[in-house]
Amino acid sequence: MTDIILPPNSNIYTTFQQLASQQRMVFLAGLPGTGKSLLIQQLAVMAQQAGRTVHLLQWDVTRAAFETAVTLQKYPEIDGVTHPAIRKAVGLWARTAVHNWHQTYGPSHLLIGEVPLIGNRLTELTQPLDDAAEPLLNNPACCFVIPTPSKAVRQVIEDSRARSIANPQHEKEARDAQPNVLQLLWEEVAAIGMQLQLIQKSDFSEKSDFFAYDPAVYTAVYQHLLQHRHHQTLRIDTVLTPNGSAYALRINGTELAATPTEVTQTMQQIETEFSRDGLETSVANWYRL
Repeated sequence: MTDIILPPNSNIYTTFQQLASQQRMVFLAGLPGTGKSLLIQQLAVMAQQAGRTVHLLQWDVTRAAFETAVTLQKYPEIDGVTHPAIRKAVGLWARTAVHNWHQTYGPSHLLIGEVPLIGNRLTELTQPLDDAAEPLLNNPACCFVIPTPSKAVRQVIEDSRARSIANPQHEKEARDAQPNVLQLLWEEVAAIGMQLQLIQKSDFSEKSDFFAYDPAVYTAVYQHLLQHRHHQTLRIDTVLTPNGSAYALRINGTELAATPTEVTQTMQQIETEFSRDGLETSVANWYRL
């Protein structure tokens, strides 16, 4: 099994000990390039060492299940970005999947999720909707965690990502978002912060500051997105160096993904409930809760 690399005296280790042993569901929320994959690996290992059976729900895996030849022909990628219909469908399916998982597995089982949220990627898990999943997602036993690296740690993560993309140790590393994409996503977060008046232009001493990652701004935006969920911010002040790939992870449970029938049913639901313009508007306003 993968080694634990978290310093035993760190805030991350202490937090993960509690989450691994006591929570029913833990979702790590945040942008690519904030260390989520390594943290998911470490949390899963700690949970299995504590006797839990670990299950995963991850954006890339759930999205891939929906990207069939038939679906992509109708809803193709746009400039490399997943079509709004698929993004919305994955989120709606995920709520049902979480409820079904809870009904299937007992309290010794733990669901660990990876939810980017940005651009309507599993955002539905954070929205207060009237369905069977809501009491589970709004329960204290379900915790959303916002890993927030310092500026220095974020830079190390970005540099490491550039190296791993160029020389991948795992197939997923080759598909990681490039550093320029990480920058664009950060700028989108900062722009959302200003639109929602969580931050002001005066908060940036120079125009160039807007383009530089800021942990305080990042946290403010993600706390807003998680206002309807039990959540906590996890400061990452220490550079964590994995033994091998951050994606190297064996779990003793399942990885949640839609079946072909579920994909068909969910896409039909999208087409029934949303007009084309209505869907695009809903996805574009994903952060307006």
